[in-house]
Amino acid sequence: MLREIEIKPLNHWRSLFAGILLVSLMSACSSQVPKHPFLPWDITVHADGSSSVFGVHLGADSLLAFKRVYNQKADLAIFVDPDQKMSLEAYFGNMQVGALSAQVAIVAQTEPGILKEWLGESHTSGDPTPTGARKYPLSDQQLLKAQNFPIESITYRPSADYSEALIRRRFGQPQEIRHPKSENQYWLYPTKGLLITVNNAGRDLFQYIAPNDFARLKASIPPDTVTSH
Repeated sequence: MLREIEIKPLNHWRSLFAGILLVSLMSACSSQVPKHPFLPWDITVHADGSSSVFGVHLGADSLLAFKRVYNQKADLAIFVDPDQKMSLEAYFGNMQVGALSAQVAIVAQTEPGILKEWLGESHTSGDPTPTGARKYPLSDQQLLKAQNFPIESITYRPSADYSEALIRRRFGQPQEIRHPKSENQYWLYPTKGLLITVNNAGRDLFQYIAPNDFARLKASIPPDTVTSH
């Protein structure tokens, strides 16, 4: 299960990957393999410090744009941390990303005031998650608005187990490797806006964010020895 990777990432992809897929307004179409060859190492960095990956521009394209590229169902929900930090996240489940199969979750760019307002309209106490956060479903009206929010970050968990040699060949040498001797190594590619959790006992995890926001991903890594390259 995805909870086996002991890292607290940008938000709650572990809960999303383990949660029940809800049918929402974004799930009107059936799953279909897109005709493009987007691959996890196809990252385009733009002059403004943003980036594009999997056919979408982070910080510019919406959740709906991603859904339209892949014609894929999604579960949208608000997550509230024990410290009351809120986030809006979409779980796309198992899907075909180009020629590869993977689990994908997306964090949307939102203003805290909007999520706070939506929670005030909620008639539920939320569902508990393994991370300690609570998960709140959205109303139909909220879903209509939420699907147009920009994409902040993407978490990608491939079905295939990538070797370290393949990762280096496709992504290049990481700038840093944290926890180099542990089961979970954290490979940092700040100029690409990419953090790869290399799991020696299972599948790896790829987290994408605009390079100019990479410090947020870096701050999510547990403290340990840093090996510079």
